[in-house]
Amino acid sequence: MALFAIWHETAAPGAAERLHCALLAEAPIVPERVTRVAIDTAQGRWQLSVFACANHFYGADAQLWSDPGGGTCIIHGLIWRIGSDKAALLDAQAVAALLARPGQTLPADIAGEYAILRLHPCGTAEAFGDPAGLHQIFHHSEGAPILSNRAAFVATVAGDRRPDSRAGLWLGAIGYRVGAASAWAAARQLPQGGRMTALATGSVSHVTALQLPAARGYVHGGEELLAAGLEQAKAAVRLAANGATLDLPITGGKDSRVVLAIALAAGLRDRLTLFTRGYAGHPDVVVGAQLAREIGIPHRREAPLGSDLPADLPPRAFLRLLAIIAWQTDGAMGGWDNVSGRTIGKATLVSGHLGEVLKGYAKRVPEGPRDGVEMVRLQAPFDPMELLRGPARAHLAEQLEEQMAAARAAGADEPDLPDLFYWQNRVPNWLGGIRSIKSFERQPILPLGVPALMRLAFQMTAAERKAELAHFKLIEAAAPELLDLPFAHQSWDRALGIASAPPVLAAPGSAFFGSWQWSINRVPEVRAALAGLFAEVEIPLWADVDRARFIDALRQRRFDYFDAISLLGFATAAIHQAGLGIALKLDGKEPAEARIDRFADATPARVTGHLDAVRGAATRNEDALILDGSGDIWFDGWLHAPDWPGATPVIEARVDGRIVASAAADMYRADLAQARIGDGHHGFSLMVDGEALRGADEVILAVPGREDGPAGGRLAVKSAAAKQGG
Repeated sequence: MALFAIWHETAAPGAAERLHCALLAEAPIVPERVTRVAIDTAQGRWQLSVFACANHFYGADAQLWSDPGGGTCIIHGLIWRIGSDKAALLDAQAVAALLARPGQTLPADIAGEYAILRLHPCGTAEAFGDPAGLHQIFHHSEGAPILSNRAAFVATVAGDRRPDSRAGLWLGAIGYRVGAASAWAAARQLPQGGRMTALATGSVSHVTALQLPAARGYVHGGEELLAAGLEQAKAAVRLAANGATLDLPITGGKDSRVVLAIALAAGLRDRLTLFTRGYAGHPDVVVGAQLAREIGIPHRREAPLGSDLPADLPPRAFLRLLAIIAWQTDGAMGGWDNVSGRTIGKATLVSGHLGEVLKGYAKRVPEGPRDGVEMVRLQAPFDPMELLRGPARAHLAEQLEEQMAAARAAGADEPDLPDLFYWQNRVPNWLGGIRSIKSFERQPILPLGVPALMRLAFQMTAAERKAELAHFKLIEAAAPELLDLPFAHQSWDRALGIASAPPVLAAPGSAFFGSWQWSINRVPEVRAALAGLFAEVEIPLWADVDRARFIDALRQRRFDYFDAISLLGFATAAIHQAGLGIALKLDGKEPAEARIDRFADATPARVTGHLDAVRGAATRNEDALILDGSGDIWFDGWLHAPDWPGATPVIEARVDGRIVASAAADMYRADLAQARIGDGHHGFSLMVDGEALRGADEVILAVPGREDGPAGGRLAVKSAAAKQGG
């Protein structure tokens, strides 16, 4: 992977050297190869900085090519040429040959996800990314000749480090950005499918207007596109395998199943292993294991975040993670997805991403025209806590209306609009934002993103996408034995005319989340830390976001999925605007101290509660647990943080210092509501495997990191046999 910046030199050479050093400091990686060079052209001198590291497909040197007679070319990502049976990798030199003169475009048989910079001897610099915009290009917002694939690089070279006062609003409204604004006022993102040309006099973008096919529907060439797409996808999977074992992620959904079908059709059955990340018993895990058994392929379950216990982060770790995300992504990603990286890797991953482009973004689209906010809310949040002030909300709604008007002018029907919104915004700004960091850890291949399938997406009608026709046809052609096996929480659309197996559903009370984000509900001190941060920092965000209402929500509100997306989006924007990001480079060392740490020193939240009953074991005088057998033991009670009533504190079971189980105190109990203990949703029922208590001296029920917990929650462990013998 290669981060780059190029700019036309207008200041003294000493200034260029200082900029090279500043760019290296801003690079979110510890590079294997650093290139700092001045290039003289017919239009004067250009300065180029490149920071490269080897990946699964390229050595560091293969990503940069330079020749006095031919100019310079840098590639970032993965570029391959479609062949009849296999894909041929293209390095920087091969790409340079395909772009031998200004204005030349790549041939139609090029695939991959990439960002390319090409400087010609005449002094023309050009930059563009893959058609989906997965690897981003940034340029100066006022047309100065500066090009890069990192927004902070443009701001650094321009000498303008002001945050964009409104770019972060989208992070809090829906979780990712919309449009081309970056979090820096000086940097803008090249729109999907665009191309930048920079001369000594300035830079200009060239963007092809959206235009949908005149004749829509699968009947109009859909079979041919699907057949071509399947061959391209098989070549992509073979490229990833490269003669070795291929480890595929499998869930209970359709995207990963299509990828599995493609791998089987590519002749890789004997070299496949499958894995599913999730809790034991989760429908994704159940379906993944069943698929593997049916086709005779090994399968393993991986615990989420490396552990089946939820990740209840204390405030310091929670804030630091947000601060790392804010710095590594240039303030461009909301915190929900944990888009952060630690190490540079050389592995690859075959992913089902871009399968969503082939499907309907919103499954229940109302008839007739709708406004932009309503369109987004068909399947995603839009300011769920209503924190945006009126002018800011109107500003975002206007952007949506402008995009919808352009799509209608391009021939889109009303049901197409949510899918085009997904393609034009979520793909480059969410999935592409993830790529900006995660592609350094392992380099993905997207078989469902090959050119023919992406053309098929909007050749089909919205109704055909909604029915997931392309997924059905791909599995039918590649591995029809996978059609009849059940999915998790879903089935085939009846419009396809197939008898669909009943879906695998989650058992009542099943755990779905073990992720760090839920610390905002389960650890009251996290709320206190965020409230302190928001109250202290004076940033442009508060001109558009109701700060008082935001802080009150931290005290009173129980955050659901959409609320948490909004909260962590605004939190990332606030940290970026306040300059509190933590500059953690991949393969670098996290600093021992950071400015954001001071907000983590909140007073521990006061908790009240009581252990009411123990099931599966006897108790003695409420101070000892009498074990008889090895079955599950249930601890029932309640726990409440009165100063943070919206929180549902986590209760841990610790056995001789080891955490053996945890659960949120979020169950509704009418007796608590009648006693005016919060809203009554503060009960817990915590299950502990009896085997975990064998040989233990003590079990403690407490909140994370402390010994505070419900009254009666500290019990000595005794053996029933030993008690009878005494």
